[in-house]
Amino acid sequence: ETMGNSMSAKDALEGGMKGMKKFSACMSKDTGEGDDMVGMEPVGFGLHGPEVFVDGLRVNGDGMALCSESMSQDKSHFQVKIVCGGDWAVGVAKEAAHSEAKVGGGEGSWGVDAAALKGEVEITDGDVIGISYDQGDCPTALKFHHNGKVLEKFTITGVRGEVYGAVSVGGGATLECEFDGENGFIYPPPAGFNAIMRCRSLM
Repeated sequence: ETMGNSMSAKDALEGGMKGMKKFSACMSKDTGEGDDMVGMEPVGFGLHGPEVFVDGLRVNGDGMALCSESMSQDKSHFQVKIVCGGDWAVGVAKEAAHSEAKVGGGEGSWGVDAAALKGEVEITDGDVIGISYDQGDCPTALKFHHNGKVLEKFTITGVRGEVYGAVSVGGGATLECEFDGENGFIYPPPAGFNAIMRCRSLM
């Protein structure tokens, strides 16, 4: 009788897990559910300012560009490679802020720019800035990393609402982003953090 009860519980658990999988809104390569990812486009850029030019995962021009997917999971991470230096900034932003000139320059975005970072670390072309957003705790925490090393001084707390990974460019800057880890991160994300997930409609 005990074994029978255990089997019933197991069956119920498996059924519940299948249901959760079916109705999951966001899927990621990090989940290991390969079949669910077949045919899905990689996460790239979405909304951006009128003077911003996007070529795949590279961006230049003048203004802000947002990731095509919001940072929906508790702990999200993406990386930005500095292809060509200039007046750039990285961080997160609300959808409505995509036409602003600079990440961190208004009420709807939060970030750090090249000038601020250069006051603390040596930044050269080819360097990688990692952005980690933890909204699973209170207050939320947005952290920045330089070539894999966290820069605690620039931590931003209290970001609220739905936000997207965001970059801004100007002064000849060109950035290359990796949002979903499709091409591999140059530096491993912090423990517990995953690439940005692609969200899709409920099945």
